[in-house]
Amino acid sequence: AQIDLLKEVSVVISGNSNGEQSVFPVIENEHRNNILHISNCPAFIKAETEQECYQIAAKIASGLNLVGTMCVEFFIDTKHQVYVNEIAPRPHNSGHLTIEACNVSQFDTHILGVCGWEMPKVKLFESAIMVNLLGQHLQPAKDAITKHVDWYFHDYGKAEAKHNRKMGHITILTDNIELSKLQIQNDPIWDK
Repeated sequence: AQIDLLKEVSVVISGNSNGEQSVFPVIENEHRNNILHISNCPAFIKAETEQECYQIAAKIASGLNLVGTMCVEFFIDTKHQVYVNEIAPRPHNSGHLTIEACNVSQFDTHILGVCGWEMPKVKLFESAIMVNLLGQHLQPAKDAITKHVDWYFHDYGKAEAKHNRKMGHITILTDNIELSKLQIQNDPIWDK
């Protein structure tokens, strides 16, 4: 059935064979043309909604005997009802900002989980946004790096830059997510 969508969020969670879990802060996602464009952490949602997302993600992970990392995407409607949208059994694009923003990344916890090692408590060091670089954005973003010393630039090194294909991402640590998102919105790199 159709819902009145307020926003999409995701929870990245990792586990080991002992049932221990590392849970990352809820991440808010925005799409352009049905492709993830920006993720920000923390998400701007009610505390009760945040706790429900954590509980559902942990229940799914436990039910699947999760070893490694997965992402649970949620739709939140205008009445703050939570719906599971997708389960991605791998490190996820929305969680890439964890590389710079947290004490461990989703990739670190994936390896720890697969190795059966102790799962760490995740700490968010600083608020962050992640912006996807599609094929049409890659070269303009590379050209702009010197003007943006606050960008953490990740080029995935794919052989060919194809239109609308994810080629990399930029993470920005910020104390003002809305201002940083506005700056991204006004940057001509993502107009293409």
